[in-house]
Amino acid sequence: MGKELQKAESSVKRSWPTVMSWVGGITALIGLFASIAGGVTWFVNHRKQQAELIAKMALAQAQAKQGEYQAAIQSYADILKTDPLYRPALDQQLNTAMLWVEDFHVIAREGQNAAEMAAPALDQIMAILDSGLTRSKGSQAADIQAHIGWAYWWAYWLNQHIAEREFGSAASAAEQNLRGALATDPSNVYANAMLGKWMLQSGGSLTEAIHHLDLAVSTGKARPFVRRLQLGGLIYLDKKGARAELLKAANDMRKSGEPLDEDHRRRILGFCFDPVVTDFGEFSESLSAAPPDETWKTYLWLDEMPEDEQSQSTVHDLLAANLLELSGQRREAREKYRLLQQQLPNQPGILRNSVDAAAARVSQQ
Repeated sequence: MGKELQKAESSVKRSWPTVMSWVGGITALIGLFASIAGGVTWFVNHRKQQAELIAKMALAQAQAKQGEYQAAIQSYADILKTDPLYRPALDQQLNTAMLWVEDFHVIAREGQNAAEMAAPALDQIMAILDSGLTRSKGSQAADIQAHIGWAYWWAYWLNQHIAEREFGSAASAAEQNLRGALATDPSNVYANAMLGKWMLQSGGSLTEAIHHLDLAVSTGKARPFVRRLQLGGLIYLDKKGARAELLKAANDMRKSGEPLDEDHRRRILGFCFDPVVTDFGEFSESLSAAPPDETWKTYLWLDEMPEDEQSQSTVHDLLAANLLELSGQRREAREKYRLLQQQLPNQPGILRNSVDAAAARVSQQ
């Protein structure tokens, strides 16, 4: 009996490692399957999250492209809630904020205060720009600081009480940031263009303003934006030399094949070439901005869609005569003025008065 028990115990002892080995193997397989299942689940969830992220980024980019800047910034903010350090969203949100500053506007309904509506938007822009500035260096930092200065400019321009309540001395902050950007990058296109426009509208030096604008143009960067600031600052600027600089810019745009919308064409013509509102001194400034042949080509380029062909033809002839006079061809100018007098025998008014004054002027020379 004892021997049988010993044999049984011995058999059990020999079998136990085998059993435990099987149990361990099964347990390992279960763990492996669980790991595989977990990995598959993670992979599926990761793919899903990546697809959602790509879709959200695409939406934000489309919104920014369509000029829906505030909506785009919010879309990027939604992405950053999940991953606050996601660099592509941070960078695109920053770029969108700069685009918004360049094209800043608010739409106020009747009874709404546009300035008060602008304050929260400018706060939002400032926060994004300030954050972007802390992680940027060199020319990118200059870009951002210039846009910070431009945001202050908008605050000042929209309503000075906003500047006092929200931004302190916005006028001073605008110029400080723009000049600070130039200290970092003297050739920065945004800082030069924005500072030039700021100086034109704040009564600064025309010479210095034109210097900054010319530097911005010479970079070849952000050309439509630079031209918008340049033309917008010079049109209707009641300062000696402004018309000449405006015609130089228009002439340069014509020669380089840059587009110019109908509104700017009409405003430049009215400011520089309208005989009803400009005297000969102002005409002289406009017509002397470039060589006579280039000035004439630029005038025709600007006046490609006359509203009244007959009256425009008369104006064309008067300007052509003025160009002849200014270029020293007085006899030819005198003949043109006399022809114009014959064409306007029964049309008293400012245009006829301009022709009579010009004819008298060349007759005395």
